[in-house]
Amino acid sequence: MPGRARRPLAARRRLVHNPVMEMADARLLNGVILSLYREGREVPLGRYRAWALEQVATVIGFDCACWGSASADPPALHEMHLHNCDRGIVEAYARCSEHDFFRAALIADPGTAISLGDLVARETYLRSTFYRRFGRRFRIEWALGTLLRERTTALHEFLTLWRQDPWPPFSETDRQLKELLMPHLAATHRAAWLRHFLRLPGHVNQAWAVVDRRGLLREASPSFVALLRQHWPACSGSILPEPLAVSVQAGDAHVVGAWRLDVSDCGEYRFVLARSTGALAQLSVREREIARRYASGETHSAIARALSLSPATVRNHVAHCFRKLGVGSKVELALRLDSATSRLPTGMAE
Repeated sequence: MPGRARRPLAARRRLVHNPVMEMADARLLNGVILSLYREGREVPLGRYRAWALEQVATVIGFDCACWGSASADPPALHEMHLHNCDRGIVEAYARCSEHDFFRAALIADPGTAISLGDLVARETYLRSTFYRRFGRRFRIEWALGTLLRERTTALHEFLTLWRQDPWPPFSETDRQLKELLMPHLAATHRAAWLRHFLRLPGHVNQAWAVVDRRGLLREASPSFVALLRQHWPACSGSILPEPLAVSVQAGDAHVVGAWRLDVSDCGEYRFVLARSTGALAQLSVREREIARRYASGETHSAIARALSLSPATVRNHVAHCFRKLGVGSKVELALRLDSATSRLPTGMAE
């Protein structure tokens, strides 16, 4: 990092010890958060980030911004939304990214909103290689950023706001507002993703992933990650195992163990949905529930009361389960269900 070493951030960033944020600011913040969750449900995925940044601008003044996601393993920028930015900024940044001490600070302190003014003195920044090669050209005078790590996929989501005038810098109130807003921005953006992709047929299946054409995970359910680790124990980070990545890139289904991973083309992304090829896949959701209860020892009458059905309906469902699974007794049914569920990663038994 050019100039002086970075000062400790955490000690003075506990909101309970900092009276800077006024109640009026807190009310504005609350209004934006409510808007993200309420009105945001109606905003299409393709417009969500632009719309959300318009809401942010009502509480934090900024001129332009970049909001994107990246993986740490392997290091790769997945995509980035530029808000009121010169399109040449991405190419220019790639040529001088090694000098970006601000990005290094975000990575080192995930979840904390960091202001450029907290890292270096103004004079030091203006003399830095990063400012001379990048900041001056694009009028990056002040920056306020946050990086979050997604636990399931190990992806990084980042959002940096920029001001293009030398005065005023971002305030401590701005920094606090940004730190409190970032988890909600990430959560509602992820919800927009899920609404977009899980409208596909089969969305009730618990094991799914959104993958780009390079075979990198963009989103995934915990059950999908568990499935990967069960069949490819060495799998880590956001890159798919090579056999699966090849299938996804070709748009072909991939079979592993008792699972078929179907691939749907969604433009620049692929939606991967795991479907069981074992015994449980032959049963409907209702039949599965009744079969489990019956195999565990419940009577027809007890199951009927629990599920608000008639005993005759329960008997019919049990008979259908016997025929579909090729069993002739309660003991055989229990063994067949046990052999089917014992192969499932945590969370995938439904």
